[in-house]
Amino acid sequence: MDFDELEPPESYCHECKTQFENSFELIDHTLEDDEEFNPYYVLPNGFKLLLGSLLRFMYYHKDEPEKIALITQSTYVTLFASEMGYDMVDELVEDMVVKTELQNFDEELKKLLTKDDDGEGGA
Repeated sequence: MDFDELEPPESYCHECKTQFENSFELIDHTLEDDEEFNPYYVLPNGFKLLLGSLLRFMYYHKDEPEKIALITQSTYVTLFASEMGYDMVDELVEDMVVKTELQNFDEELKKLLTKDDDGEGGA
């Protein structure tokens, strides 16, 4: 597969004629306010690998190779531990979830503060 020949992913809403920065924003736009799309893969031990969260993390940190390297390795180790039945999977998953949620919180806070600086947010 030659990635140079691929067309960019869909990021345009044909219904409301809005162009979004990326496909994640397009999908979020199509969902109801209380809906979330986060597809997952069920691991052999019953845990869910949240692929949607993983892909978002990788996309939003695409210019930070050290973060991409860490999350890909953490995911790989978690998949291996789950497949092999190691007891440490609980700890690995918990660590990944906590780190990812803290990162997501930081990103959302930055967005909120940026909106306030632009005069768009605030009470």
